[in-house]
Amino acid sequence: MQANMMRVFTRPTLARATARGLLLAALLSPALAGADATVQFLSGTLSAQRSDGSVVLLSEKSQIKEGDVLTTERESYAQVKFTDGGQVTLKPGTQVKLDNYAYNEAAPTSDGFVMSLFKGGMRAVTGLIGKRGNRDAYKVQTTTATIGIRGTDFTAVQVLPPAPGQAPNPNLPPPGVYVAVASGSVAFIAGGVETLVAPGQTGFSGSSLTPPVLVPPKPDLMKTDPPSTASKGAITVTLSTPSSNDCP
Repeated sequence: MQANMMRVFTRPTLARATARGLLLAALLSPALAGADATVQFLSGTLSAQRSDGSVVLLSEKSQIKEGDVLTTERESYAQVKFTDGGQVTLKPGTQVKLDNYAYNEAAPTSDGFVMSLFKGGMRAVTGLIGKRGNRDAYKVQTTTATIGIRGTDFTAVQVLPPAPGQAPNPNLPPPGVYVAVASGSVAFIAGGVETLVAPGQTGFSGSSLTPPVLVPPKPDLMKTDPPSTASKGAITVTLSTPSSNDCP
């Protein structure tokens, strides 16, 4: 009799627990499915402005979606991992926007990655996007040029013009975008012209109307110091900015 009573009380309890679990999974699945990336490492403060205008503070394992504007504060590093296996490490004082992200394991030709770099610096390791199907699927946009991925190891630096009323920084070269390639190649696009920058070469574009040209290497300008947690063999993109914290 006691065993029968135990079965009578246990079955409804298990049924309710199973129902609650299924309901919770149903509620969480859309959110998880919509995540394009997650915060894998964070030291300091990272915030995201969502497409609806809301601003939230992120932590490790926070989700990131297409349209998010990510900002790191001073002395803050964040590493973001995408669903295609790629990674982006944001340096202190950086602001980027994930303009477009599309990855479907079964549809390589529909891949897409576009990130705008407003200020600061980013170090990226490409995943499957750009390495299968569409070679033009991975792009980084700056104020004067677009960088298309043709390899996995390059450095890009954007030197912005001084703010109105300020003198140019004598320690910086002329304003514009500089791209140096260590391996592979980079499609450097500006002024309606696409220039391939090969290993050991440095390309320069002074404005969105100026075709890129090859210039002598600038090793001091291209130096970057990512955190020890950053992945090796990465793409490094650094943007020098004036003192203003405003996003263009």
